[in-house]
Amino acid sequence: MVKLANPLYTEWILEAIQKVKKQKQRPSEERICHAVCASHGLDKKTVSEQLELSVQDGSILKVTNKGLASYKDPDNPGRFSSVKPGTIPKSVKGSRGACNELRNVDWNKLLRRAIEGLQEPNGSSLKNIEKYLRSQNDLANIFNNPAFQQRLRLGAKRAVNNGRLLKDGPQYRVNYGSLESKGAPKYSSTFPASLPPVSLLPHEKDQPRADPIPICSFCLGTKESNREKKPEELLSCADCGSSGHPSCLKFCPELTTNVKALRWQCIECKTCSACRIQ
Repeated sequence: MVKLANPLYTEWILEAIQKVKKQKQRPSEERICHAVCASHGLDKKTVSEQLELSVQDGSILKVTNKGLASYKDPDNPGRFSSVKPGTIPKSVKGSRGACNELRNVDWNKLLRRAIEGLQEPNGSSLKNIEKYLRSQNDLANIFNNPAFQQRLRLGAKRAVNNGRLLKDGPQYRVNYGSLESKGAPKYSSTFPASLPPVSLLPHEKDQPRADPIPICSFCLGTKESNREKKPEELLSCADCGSSGHPSCLKFCPELTTNVKALRWQCIECKTCSACRIQ
């Protein structure tokens, strides 16, 4: 079955649903759109369209109770008291367990294992990566899953977005520059020994700041728990409020200090300091 929705957008919407539920709120269309827009910079119209397509695909459940529509993850639907019998698409019934089994797979490790195992000098295509992983006997329970191919593609897209992999056309390579060397000081190969001091520009001093979103846009953690389950402060965009852990942003300690002294903007909101055009 050909999916109508963009698989990556569907994944972002599912993450937004879980984020809203953790905040003890109902995953309405408005809250989901706000969460996706804040985390990934998509416009509300696109999120609404992808949400509706995901419902048609059966990747997301739409539940109506007392005239109010809510959205649920088929793999983690919670209470089904308001779902009428027969309203769950057949595709969801068949794939719910399969997708759930792949939730805890570390795709970054699998992708790196395949690329390093293939040893192709110019990088490896996703097709070759998939073939390699299917040849590994210890991964049989993963690649025999019907959702394996789709999850692998999503994992590759995320790895590129997070800087773990480099993509040149259809070829993927491991970005060793983003990995910490054993025994080497953190960030030592990426950042200089010292950074010059910074200060606010004159036109920035009186500009308002958006309310910070207390969730990291990259790992979905909070200041109490980053990707490594350790406490870490969040840096927030002055314009949209989107936040991220310095470690997720790959900021060294000195750069983090400088960013805190500035009216920092995320990549989606960044404007030129000279002409002030985005």
